[in-house]
Amino acid sequence: MALDYSLLDVFAGAPFQGTQVPVVTLDAANSSDSSKTAIAGEFQQTETVFIEPGNSASPVTVFNSKGRQLFGAHTILAASYVAYEMGMTKDEGEFASFLLRQNEQWIESFIDKGDSRSPGAIQFARVLTPTIDRYTPEIPRLAAALNIDEKHISFSKYKPMVVSVDKPTLIVPFTKPEHVLAASLNADRWSDLFGGVYTSELFLFAPGSITGFTEFHGRLLNPSLRRDAFPPIGAVMPEFIAYLAEQGETAPGTHTLSIDRGSHETRKSILHAEFDKRPGKEVRCRIGGNVIKMGTGSLLYS
Repeated sequence: MALDYSLLDVFAGAPFQGTQVPVVTLDAANSSDSSKTAIAGEFQQTETVFIEPGNSASPVTVFNSKGRQLFGAHTILAASYVAYEMGMTKDEGEFASFLLRQNEQWIESFIDKGDSRSPGAIQFARVLTPTIDRYTPEIPRLAAALNIDEKHISFSKYKPMVVSVDKPTLIVPFTKPEHVLAASLNADRWSDLFGGVYTSELFLFAPGSITGFTEFHGRLLNPSLRRDAFPPIGAVMPEFIAYLAEQGETAPGTHTLSIDRGSHETRKSILHAEFDKRPGKEVRCRIGGNVIKMGTGSLLYS
């Protein structure tokens, strides 16, 4: 038996950049969670997207070698790209739309129609209802846990904050992208802080860019990652957007931003977003970027 798959570069400014996402088409015979976990482990990517055209209730799921995962921005765009190619999207005239369900929330993506069967730009919309916790460890303790000079945090115009939309994330602002790149977790110091922040996910960011095309640079960090790892940041974009909307200096209205991910020596991603801040209302956001199809293949499976 052969399972068809596509390999996509998501949030890529050029081929061989962005986040690699395999998208596998499944039938009912291979749709168990254990099968998806095993297949995702074979690809050895951060996440693998599975599309089941015959499953109207839940046609898209995301797995890695540890099991089912929540949707992130990169997997939403990858799923939307292949769904458009397969004719699973709804024609809206100049664009197409696609609905994904996560827990009790619907996520809607919008796909510009390309010149052929391949889609153009893709973005998705979400309504954010974040939980904000302004209590965080003191900056000297945070800096020590991140193996960084505290001045690279303390002189930022932003302040650390724990934000939760899909999962709690400690967001730590830096002054420059090079300090984000240099940071690493000090295991002993982090263990001392862990009980006070109730999350092991950190998102480090700074104004500036490593690609020259964005307003921010970001990096996801947690104790299970290698020191030189720069994983996709799409999963924490809702938390980051909610963080920016929470800032007192962020005026009511519509705001746009872009952020890159990676290092000078590794693959780089560029994410675009906009959000609406309205007094007394939930934050509405749109997140998008480019998707490049790098190849197709068949996974032999019996």
